[in-house]
Amino acid sequence: MLHSIPAQPSVTISHSSPTADHLLAALGASIPSTAVKLYRLLHETALHALGSQGHTQTPNQFVIHQPVEVMAAALGLSKVTVYKHLKTLRQLGLIDSRGHTGSWFGLSRKTGTLFAVSLKPGHRARVRFDDLRHKHRDLQADTMGTRTAWAFLKTEQSHPKSKEACRTALKAWAVTPGTTSTTRLSDRKPGLADTVYALETLTSTHKSRRGELIDRYALALARGFLDSSNLNFWRKLLWDTLKRDGEGLDTIYRLQCALTRLRADVDEWKDLKKPGALLVHRLKQCGLWDTLKYA
Repeated sequence: MLHSIPAQPSVTISHSSPTADHLLAALGASIPSTAVKLYRLLHETALHALGSQGHTQTPNQFVIHQPVEVMAAALGLSKVTVYKHLKTLRQLGLIDSRGHTGSWFGLSRKTGTLFAVSLKPGHRARVRFDDLRHKHRDLQADTMGTRTAWAFLKTEQSHPKSKEACRTALKAWAVTPGTTSTTRLSDRKPGLADTVYALETLTSTHKSRRGELIDRYALALARGFLDSSNLNFWRKLLWDTLKRDGEGLDTIYRLQCALTRLRADVDEWKDLKKPGALLVHRLKQCGLWDTLKYA
């Protein structure tokens, strides 16, 4: 059985950061009240995500992935109104936003919206190319597992909750896109799919916390694949994968695909004795093993 692991390290930003109202006041401009509420929501959500990733300094901006329909529900607005006031915030430089696309059964589909949120006076927010190319969520897996904004809002409509519940969902989504619950993986019994899906959080976790997280994920994978005696193999695999991913080789996504296939093999192939050995064989076949070997 897998030991419980957190999806992200829990860290609180201990220093003071400019508040949303401070940044708004620094502009010295008259801003519609709805635009103010929208920026406050994005600012609050961005700071929450920033803190969850172990950063100890506030950057000029922070980029979060968000579902606009849930943002609208959190403010009691229509999507049309939200888009109208997002335009105002973009013009002021407080935010930048771009639609993010991902693969869905071989097709290109929108996964949500990226928001660059200004966190320092005078900084003009901008979504960069690297933000757009990053794989923020596995849309195919999310739609199959109903980890979608539509599924969340459908539940909300059936059992109405407060706007605060939508705000909470947005914070959870900003940390792990596709997630609308703040329940930590350590509070329930995770499966291998949880661990495999969570690997993408390594790229956005602060460097000072990556070692801790890799140890947890390596332990979960080793136990999940009945390979606890080779824990160091899983640690090195994750470290090498993370390093190569940082070089733009998309190795985390490729490893996730291989682990997803291996998980299916473990479920269906009852006599499989050495899942780790099968994984290495497949990584060699697809060329990923050689890529990681020289990390």
